[in-house]
Amino acid sequence: MNLKEIEKKYTVKYLPKNMKVEKIQEIEQIYLYKDKNTTIRIRKINECNCNKYIYTVKTKGDIEQNTELMANRYEIESEISKKYFEELENKKINNKIIKRRVVVPIKNNLKVEIDVYYERLKGFLTAEVEFPTEEDARNFNKPDWLGKQLDSKKFSNGRLAKMTDEELTIKLKEIENKESKEIIKTLNNL
Repeated sequence: MNLKEIEKKYTVKYLPKNMKVEKIQEIEQIYLYKDKNTTIRIRKINECNCNKYIYTVKTKGDIEQNTELMANRYEIESEISKKYFEELENKKINNKIIKRRVVVPIKNNLKVEIDVYYERLKGFLTAEVEFPTEEDARNFNKPDWLGKQLDSKKFSNGRLAKMTDEELTIKLKEIENKESKEIIKTLNNL
């Protein structure tokens, strides 16, 4: 089991023709604790009308994130009960994130997780690719339909959850393109 999370985040320029969808998940994400090195969150994940509740602890990895715009952390997840999730939900430290995740397989057994955000993050659209090794991440040639690489630290869900409405408006302008609304509409209709 690989506990290290190595990922890159991108904008989405367009959706590929004949896009294969592996799965669609509706996710509620709540942060319980965050400091310089550690993040604790819970998630409610609905897939095929079945809910799963996950408790996650992330700790800082050992690569300098700023140089490669790559997130590198250790992540430990455990499934928890609905009751425990509901108890913890009241201990949130910032805004809840609600999103739809569309998972699309790409070459080399990799997957793109396209996230469409709702409520206060409405209009945000990002894509993330997780890698088995740091070398795979460094050598990754993104598909043409993925746009510019985003700083995984500046656009992390934890950061988005604590931003003010004004900060969110600025961030949205950084990643929005003229196709974003149409892409979001298409993904919401899957």
